[in-house]
Amino acid sequence: MRDIIAHHYFDLDAEIVYDVIKHDLPQLRNVLQQIINEFGD
Repeated sequence: MRDIIAHHYFDLDAEIVYDVIKHDLPQLRNVLQQIINEFGD
């Protein structure tokens, strides 16, 4: 996604970006937090 945002700005679909931010990032945060909790000792 970073490549598209950085280099193909005019091809972006704002609804898709919003959907990723709203739904995928919180899930990623939860998974990363679980990994940190498990291995972060």
